[in-house]
Amino acid sequence: MVRNCFIAAAFNSEVRKFADNASIYFQDEASQLVAQCVIDMAGRRVLDVCAAPGGKTSMIARSTEAFVVAGDLHFSRVERLKGTCRDQSAGVQVIQLDGTSCLPFGSKSFDTILVDAPCSGTGTIRHNPEIRYSITKTDIDELSRKQLLILENASDAVAGNGRLIYSTCSLEREENEEVCALFLQRRTEFSSELPHVDRRFHTPEDFARTVPHRDDMDGFFIAMFRRR
Repeated sequence: MVRNCFIAAAFNSEVRKFADNASIYFQDEASQLVAQCVIDMAGRRVLDVCAAPGGKTSMIARSTEAFVVAGDLHFSRVERLKGTCRDQSAGVQVIQLDGTSCLPFGSKSFDTILVDAPCSGTGTIRHNPEIRYSITKTDIDELSRKQLLILENASDAVAGNGRLIYSTCSLEREENEEVCALFLQRRTEFSSELPHVDRRFHTPEDFARTVPHRDDMDGFFIAMFRRR
């Protein structure tokens, strides 16, 4: 389903050894679907805006010839991002940036931009069951406002005919379909395109979703926009 993806049937000391020496990197299959979408669209220059811990970033950099720039907000997350890229031998230019502010790049600088936005994480409840007791409606409203702001700021750096890929590990429409609808209303120079994933993940609105109970992977949402 995802190129160069292997599924471990069981976790044992040998698998742990490979992970500890960075011979392999554990990443949910749905997360890899997001990275694969970027790989298929990459072009010459790629930006990953909310990149830590770096699993998607390193997969993109190792699978394309693109010049990859990646950043995150906090110093600790930037350092973790650097570590992942270093361990995976991924050539990435890592910087510290705030996606809720204007990005430090010229207009239309990147062929493809990934916004894997901060979210409620409700698609990962099978691994993080405490989420159901800690996330409130207010949290989701605040997150959706931040997600839209990051998406709009990132869109300024998308080149003509370039792609902007938006993803979350949330199951909530407020963080996904509704954010995308508002983005398309405000940024009319962008149009929605069907993400490059297996068609069984496509939704009636031409987005993509993975669902834990159906797909045996985390719940991710993927949207793709093209600048006309």
